[in-house]
Amino acid sequence: MRIPSVTLCVLLCTFISSCNKDDIIVDNGTLKPIIILDNVSGVYNVKVGKELSISPTYRNADDALFSWTIDGKLVSNQKAFSHTWEEAGDVFITLRVDNENGYAAEELKVEVKDLLPPAINLFIPSKGLKVQKGHDLLLAPEIANQDIGDFKIEWLRNGIVVSDKLTYIFNEENLGSYPITIRASNEDGLTEEELEIEVVENMPYSVSFQKPYYNAKETTKFTFAGRSVFLKPQLEYFDNPAFQWAVNGKAVEGATEPLLIFTPEKDGEYLISVVVTEEENGISVESKIRVVCEPGAQSSRYRAANTSSSAYSTNVFEFLPAPGQFVNETNSGGFKGDEITFNAANQYAAERLANKKYVSLGSFGGYVIVGFDHSIPNKGGYDFAIQGNAFLSDQGGSNEPGIVWVMQDVNGNGLPDDEWYELKGSETGNGSTIQDYEVTYYRPASAHSNVYWTDNLGNSGSVDYNSYHQQSSYYPLWMNQESYTLTGTRLLPKNIQIPSSGFWNNQAYEWGYVDNIGSDCIGGDSYDGTGQMNGFKISNAIFKDGTPVKLEYIDFIKVQCGVLAKSGPLGEISTEVFSFQDLNIK
Repeated sequence: MRIPSVTLCVLLCTFISSCNKDDIIVDNGTLKPIIILDNVSGVYNVKVGKELSISPTYRNADDALFSWTIDGKLVSNQKAFSHTWEEAGDVFITLRVDNENGYAAEELKVEVKDLLPPAINLFIPSKGLKVQKGHDLLLAPEIANQDIGDFKIEWLRNGIVVSDKLTYIFNEENLGSYPITIRASNEDGLTEEELEIEVVENMPYSVSFQKPYYNAKETTKFTFAGRSVFLKPQLEYFDNPAFQWAVNGKAVEGATEPLLIFTPEKDGEYLISVVVTEEENGISVESKIRVVCEPGAQSSRYRAANTSSSAYSTNVFEFLPAPGQFVNETNSGGFKGDEITFNAANQYAAERLANKKYVSLGSFGGYVIVGFDHSIPNKGGYDFAIQGNAFLSDQGGSNEPGIVWVMQDVNGNGLPDDEWYELKGSETGNGSTIQDYEVTYYRPASAHSNVYWTDNLGNSGSVDYNSYHQQSSYYPLWMNQESYTLTGTRLLPKNIQIPSSGFWNNQAYEWGYVDNIGSDCIGGDSYDGTGQMNGFKISNAIFKDGTPVKLEYIDFIKVQCGVLAKSGPLGEISTEVFSFQDLNIK
């Protein structure tokens, strides 16, 4: 993620060598000082009347001069800084280090608060906490402000303390719902989190099919005769599932894999069912999905451009970013206050794209879906272009790849509720590229907090709150749920820290991605102000198994952040888009 104004970035970098997260980094010499903060977010919390000590580490600073300033006033010239504030509020401190080869600078934020009670974050699934009777359920919350004096934690069942540890293992033989209270306290106050655990005979196994976008009303698949549909159900709570597929009530011989490739030979409606059985206990769950094979050829849905057609996208159907530093930023225009709905978010994205301003997709999986007032034909070359703000420089670069998906309006209803096809890129088919990767993001328990995530491979992490983007939360305000899951293709991160300078370099991928200086970069470099744009070919559309899809045209485009990674103090890697353009219209 980068602040997209190159002019602003160059101005800032004339006096700050370590720009805000998305700025261009200007190197003043290979031996200039390097600052490594003791808090990677750059945000420090301290109580009124308590001393705060900030102790960065440095490179190339043996004979350097140090200066700590607040509101332009020098407050220290030591390597470390300690101070006590007597009033609550936000304080911004600039640390600058100079030597004969140049300088480095960091802006820090100190949040001085009257009280710092504990803040409890616990990952609760969207369907609540459930456990099979007699089985262990480990509860391991993230608790902030444990370092404040007299910290204590208690777990209560029916008002009785059952543990005073940071984690708690729940186990119960009797069915029913059991309230649990987490009580965390320190010298600044008490915080309680109420939760409920449901003990069940067997886990509530669930089988469903993914919708084409978050607010889509149905999962129905639409296709034309001879074009395959790839069906893979989403499972919850299964450990060792077995599959059996059927079409119109007739079992498909040999169809016992998680994926069914169904190819209708003639138009009509087909009812596809899958029975998933948990091998451990024999419990089965059935789920059904409709596949509609539309009459006629795909050319029957083609919408030709005319003299009044726009070369640029005319509609944003859905803007659902992952948590990130630009999410919920009111100063980027469009959002007023905290009353944000999906419609408002879509309008915000549409207005910004219409003016070629950045729309940030946040961390992995965040996406935007756009449409045009006509179909974009497949002419064999670069059919459309998407603008980003990638750049390369001698000190590194910033490439934050977005995966591109395309769709035809097969059912002709004007909505992106048909079938998405990924456009292949240089990383397609690599062993390090993960398809059907899922990340679940959890709403923070308090303002100005990290957003935690878990994935479908058993990993966890966070999108970190920092001092440069200070909205109350990076979790989308228009998401009412306590968590949400984003699914897509994940690329292997290519970000590295340069040992000689300490700068982070988000390296480029060869081709096929938005916001990336690849061989398909047809429009300059954001570093030199010429603008950065990638060209895309509809002929690169593929099915889930990597085989090509023969699309004569497309109607909708989705860009989705394809990397889950952080570049040190620069924060999460996140794709930015500025415009979508049909290259057939000049």
